[in-house]
Amino acid sequence: AGSVEEAVSIVREVLEDRRYEIVLVVDHAAAAASVMLDLRPTQVVFARPPRSLERTLLRRSDTIGIDLPVKVLVFEDESGDIQLRYNPVGYLADRHDIPPRDGALWLLRLATKPFGDLNDGLVTVPSNRSLDETVAALQEAIGANPAFRVPLVLDYGQRSRRRDGPVLIVFGNPNAGTPLMQRSQEVALDLPQKFLVWQDRGDTFITYNDPLFVGRRHNVQGQDARLQAIANALDSFAAAGGGW
Repeated sequence: AGSVEEAVSIVREVLEDRRYEIVLVVDHAAAAASVMLDLRPTQVVFARPPRSLERTLLRRSDTIGIDLPVKVLVFEDESGDIQLRYNPVGYLADRHDIPPRDGALWLLRLATKPFGDLNDGLVTVPSNRSLDETVAALQEAIGANPAFRVPLVLDYGQRSRRRDGPVLIVFGNPNAGTPLMQRSQEVALDLPQKFLVWQDRGDTFITYNDPLFVGRRHNVQGQDARLQAIANALDSFAAAGGGW
């Protein structure tokens, strides 16, 4: 592919051929430009697995919902070459405590195969509210800050007809995320931010990615203060959502 746009079209075609649903394409460069910041072309494709595979994966681990939909990052590097990144199955197995030889992970790997042991980096906090109340409270807390945008809210329970199915909230702030991508475009694979609200035995939990882990994972240099500020913001949102 000669451009990020062309590469994204190819990625979409490959995934759709495998019955993945493209639910969101985030153009980080456009978001950066909207707040008068520069970023080389960088896009992330969010692709939802087929219904049966998604159900199976969520039965294996509730927290895997934070890494579903599958995300494929496409960006133009400093040399003008088009690069592609995605989370390998081994990373997902380690992160969500799923046996690496699990058949569902093998099926998931087939989708990303044409494109080519970590600390899991997950923060999980309990909520004093029901699942629906927690989701609403998180959206209200995020929406109260005009710098943040919420491009996607995904209820995994709608497909499985589970009233308590996990709900994924995708949100971001270009002013916060763009400087990280300027240091390492690969960090776009973990942006925008995400909250996963899920239940276990009637208790509600909020899971999200630790920004400091994300920074280490993608070798983001010189942004420790920013990463800590993002972590503090996520902690505040989670506390508001959980009623703490």
